[in-house]
This record gives sequence, C-alpha cells and structure tokens, in this order.
Amino acid sequence: MDYIIKDGWIVNGKKEKPFHGDLVIENGKIAEVGTHVEIPADFPKARVLNAAGGYITPGFLDIHRHGDWQAFGNGDDEILNRQGLTTVVNGNCGLSVAPAGEKFGKEIAGFLSSVTGDFRWRKNEKIDDTEDVLSSKKKGESCGISAKESEIDAFGIMSTMSAYLSALGKETRSVNTGMLAGNGTIRAGVKGYAPGKLSKEELHQVWKAVEEALSAGALGISLGIAYAPEFEYDRDGLVEALQPLKGTDIPITTHIRNEGDGILLALQEVISVAEELQIPLHVSHMKCIGRKNWKETPVKILKLFDQAAERGVKVDFDLYPYLTGSTQLVHLLPPQFQEGGIDAICARLADPSCRKEITKVLKQPSDIFENIVELAGFDMIYASTLHTEKFGSFAGQSIAKIAEQFGQDPYDTLYDILLAERCQVTMLDTIASEEDMLYFLKDSRANLISDAIYPVGGKYHPRVYGAFPKLLTDYVRDKKVFSIEDAVYKMTAKPAHVLGLPLGTLEKGMPQISMYFIWTS
Repeated sequence: MDYIIKDGWIVNGKKEKPFHGDLVIENGKIAEVGTHVEIPADFPKARVLNAAGGYITPGFLDIHRHGDWQAFGNGDDEILNRQGLTTVVNGNCGLSVAPAGEKFGKEIAGFLSSVTGDFRWRKNEKIDDTEDVLSSKKKGESCGISAKESEIDAFGIMSTMSAYLSALGKETRSVNTGMLAGNGTIRAGVKGYAPGKLSKEELHQVWKAVEEALSAGALGISLGIAYAPEFEYDRDGLVEALQPLKGTDIPITTHIRNEGDGILLALQEVISVAEELQIPLHVSHMKCIGRKNWKETPVKILKLFDQAAERGVKVDFDLYPYLTGSTQLVHLLPPQFQEGGIDAICARLADPSCRKEITKVLKQPSDIFENIVELAGFDMIYASTLHTEKFGSFAGQSIAKIAEQFGQDPYDTLYDILLAERCQVTMLDTIASEEDMLYFLKDSRANLISDAIYPVGGKYHPRVYGAFPKLLTDYVRDKKVFSIEDAVYKMTAKPAHVLGLPLGTLEKGMPQISMYFIWTS
C-alpha cells in the first residue's frame, strides 16, 4: 500500500449517497474503498492521511477551458489545484491554438490572444511580443519546452496537433491535460480569415487536419460557429467539414451560432449536423442571453433535446455557475464586419461610413447573429483587458461608463477601443438569469465547467479560479439546491463520460489522480 486515507465521507462520483469510510492507494491506483480499512501494524504513520470527517471525492474535471498556452510552464497549475481540479480540457469553442498549419500561424495567434493569451509558456520567461518568438529561433535561442532537446518555436508547436501534444508531453504538470481540435482554427489554418466557401482542395486540407488532430490524441472537435472564420460555414458546410467524424463516437463540442433571439434555430442547426453525421453532440456553456429569452426558452430547449434523443441523437451540454460571461469584445460586431481578419476589421472601424452601418445593425434585434449589444446593453458590457495608453486605465469598466468619461456615444467608444487595441480585448457581459442557470444545471445532461479564458493582462473572470468551489459553497452548502453527490457527479463522472475519459469515480482500479479532498467546516 502506498498510503491510506482514513475517516472521510466518501462521495464516489456515481450519484450514490456519501458513506463514512476509508480508501487505499497502491501502485498509483485505488486498491480499496470501504467503510473500514485495517491499518497494518508496520505501516508508516506518515502515509496515513486523516480526512478528519471531510469529503473524499474524485478529482474534478473541467472539460471546457481555454488554457492552451497556460498548460506550459505550469502557468495555471496552482489555481487548478486550489479548486480540486485534477483534469482539464483546453481547445474549446473552435479556438484551439493547434492545429493552425504553417501559413497563417501569426494571424491565428493574434486573433486568439484575447482568449488563450500569448506565448508566455516558456519556463521562467515572459514573452510580451510575438516578434520575440519569431526571431528567437534565428538568435539560436530555444523556444521549445525542453531547451536541451528542442528548438521548435511557438508557431511550430501550433502547426499540428501532434506537435502541440508532443511539446505538452514534455511538461511536468500537476493535472491531466487534454485538448480538443478547434474547427475554427483548422479552417483558419487552411484559408485564413477570408470569407467564402472552401474550395475542394481546401476542404481536403481541412479533412487532413481533422484526421491528423484526432490521430495525435485530440479528444474531439470543438466548434465556435459564432466566431470568425467559422461563421462562414452554413449548416451544410459544417457537415462537409466534419465528414471525417461520420459514424464515430467522437463528439463535437459546440459554441452555437446564437445564444440570444436565435438560440432555438442555432440548436436545431447543430442537432441536425450531429444527426446527419451520427455523432454525439455536446453544447457548450448553455445559457439564454437577454431578459426576453429567459424562463420559457430554456423549457423549449430541453424539450428540443428530448426530441433529439428520441430520434437517437446523443445530446448533452455544460454551463458555468455565473450570470456574467466572458469572450472577445470583437464578438459584439455583426459577422459580416468581422470578415477578413484583424487588419480588415480595423480598416472598417476606421471608416466613419462603415461605423454607421455597424451601429444601424447593432440597434436592431437579430436571430441571425448574437446581438449582445441589443440584448444586454452597454452598461452590462465591460472591457476587461485593455493595454493601450489611452484605454488601459479603464479596464474593468463598462463601455457605457467609459463612453461617459470621454463624452462620447458608446457605439463610437466600442469602435475606438477595438481599433486602438487591434481587437485584442476581452469583455465581461452580464447576460443570464440565475433561475435559468439552475434550471439547466439540474438537468441530468448538465456538466459543470468554468469556460476559463486567459487574456493577457487586465482582469480575469472569477470563473477562472472559482467555478467549482462556487457550486459547492453557494448551491450545495448554502442554498441546498443540490445534494453533494449530485454536484460531484456533474464535476466528475459525467464530464469524464462526455469525452470518454477513464476518470471520475472512486472505485477499485481507478487512477490515483482521480482522487481529491474537499475539507468542510
């Protein structure tokens, strides 16, 4: 026996009532779980851990994070450890840093920086400028994870999933780390951020990238249909791009096209895609944006999922326990004004006539795109990462408040910020209802996630470091909305099942890393 954990309330991850007992670890695996384990007379006291009546649970799994670069150099290990996370999955919402190909790597890195951060993944080193990474190889500096073994630069690591996972495999992390291959990044790696349908040759390149990513070890394909360049796909285009998945058990995890007025149409779209391809569907960060979409719409959504299940479509979803979301500020712009990449977007924002066109669209409700400006209002949209001299001091303030201080229309303030910051800005937006959030979370198909994003500088959303404790403190201990066994299941065995991971329960033969303590007062 490696060690024995005594005197804890065991929550085994299978929705079963906790029981008071002990647990034995041997050769890195759980060897015994029971109401009483006898301690051998010669067993070292230092290896007997007293849980002191606290909970013993499986380690928590967060299957929706954006820590693609944070996984290097132990960048977020501490904040994961502190909230009981032993497994995380990055590369969500179609926005993975790999596989980015070789042609558009710099452009993709710039677009993703407000979500995944920059290249600050080298041990004991901070990189503030993309050009430092580009030039370091020429200087003879090692950009690889192991300075002794590799001189591959960050864009080399991004080029394929095998390159990324190979570099990640050289890391010494305190958590299991998995990756999804982003459908948006795959397309951008082939066509950049140019509009239009894929040519036959480009489509074959997309298929090749999908197949390479899956064979390298990606756990599935993530979609971000609301984001550039993936919103260029229509429903049939998605089916085409995802053909390598047809008839498999490989899931698509999807940020749908519209979480506001058009949410039902958006869900019907991805259900239809999954149904035609005969693959599992996992809907990311479920919510209904805008007060007018609260209460009744969630009921319709779950009914839609029930109907899909009756037709044999496997559908589940995840969400975070907060009413405020976080994403790229550029996502506020209508899709047609996001085409072509950052340079094209900035050129439009510098054009007064184009600004008028954007404002006209943003002032109208839409079921075509997710019009967060109309649904939430500028007083509920906060610029959380700002870097320039003009705007840096306003980080964390609402667009409405920033506009007021400049004596300016909030629409122009939005455009000025995006232009000055070259769109590399993250926002917080208060958009959801607690009643809806709990309604979704109570459903048997629901998984808890953080949707943690890692912008450079500015202010992190609290979900980065608090999503999992929040469910336990606010909704198990204080408000008693969930039992401890139901909450733990949504953080352990349920998400493990979504991605086919052999984790999430306390039972004989399971790996040691699937275990964690929660100490309670």
